[in-house]
Amino acid sequence: MAGFFGFFDYTKPGPGVEKDAPPKARIIVFFEIFSRKFWNLIKINMLFGLFNLPAIVLVLFASMFIFQDLIAGDALTDLLTRIMIGSVLLCIPVVTIGPAQAGFTYIMRNYAREEHAFIWWDFKENAIKNFKQSIIISLIDLLALILMGIAMNFYFSFNELGIFNGVATGLLIMTFIIFLMMHLYIYPMLVTFKLSVLQIYKNALLFAMLKFLPNLGILVLCTAIILLSFYFPVIGIILLLFITFSFIGLITNFYVYPSLKKYMIDKLEEETEDDEEDEDNEENDNEENEEDDEEFNTEGETEGSNEEADQSED
Repeated sequence: MAGFFGFFDYTKPGPGVEKDAPPKARIIVFFEIFSRKFWNLIKINMLFGLFNLPAIVLVLFASMFIFQDLIAGDALTDLLTRIMIGSVLLCIPVVTIGPAQAGFTYIMRNYAREEHAFIWWDFKENAIKNFKQSIIISLIDLLALILMGIAMNFYFSFNELGIFNGVATGLLIMTFIIFLMMHLYIYPMLVTFKLSVLQIYKNALLFAMLKFLPNLGILVLCTAIILLSFYFPVIGIILLLFITFSFIGLITNFYVYPSLKKYMIDKLEEETEDDEEDEDNEENDNEENEEDDEEFNTEGETEGSNEEADQSED
């Protein structure tokens, strides 16, 4: 008898999912994935943090220059504020080591669509495979962020410019928000499609504008989660080391993937099917033409044989 009096028998099939059962709400699916992959998320968070350590150090130093006039307070408050801001930029991600982000995103994307991923091998493979493009993207992002930081410091420092300063500051903040929205899509597209860096940024901008309000909601949610985790700074730092990167990465990839599937993956599949249908039609046309040629030749042979028969009769 399997199990103990029929209990604890793990060889029996489970009840399964009913054929006509309604689909689960997306939020329920998300937390089911999170609970199933919890320990793996901790592992990939630590792995990503290790390989992304240069970016963590870089964002702390860069914030001293970029946000120099925007942060006030004693040394400890200044440092904690920079860590919190840096955590947002690392998790979105804007400041990151490209290859590490590519490997990390591949695993998070697979988890988001409920597929298996090998933590180390898939991380390593996709970091190497996307090395060149991801390095270019990370350098572009860093340069863009520095330029935005310089502009922010300039406009916040010259309040006497009046309405012009207000309009310019508003446009700059809006540009920065759209820039952050683009990064919800950049690395998922990098590890999913074979696109040039220019095409990735172009598509990311289109997605940022097309789904502006949902993107804004996800940005606010992720930023709130990160900042609230630092309500007790020590807890925030511990969570950052063990789960914050993975949790935010799972949220963003879980949110982004349906849009990529709807507007890119499904479209590519439709185009592929259309191409295959066109090829099949061409093959059928060629076969019909060959059959017509064979019929024509047969008729010619028949006529020729009839003429020979007539001559033999004469």
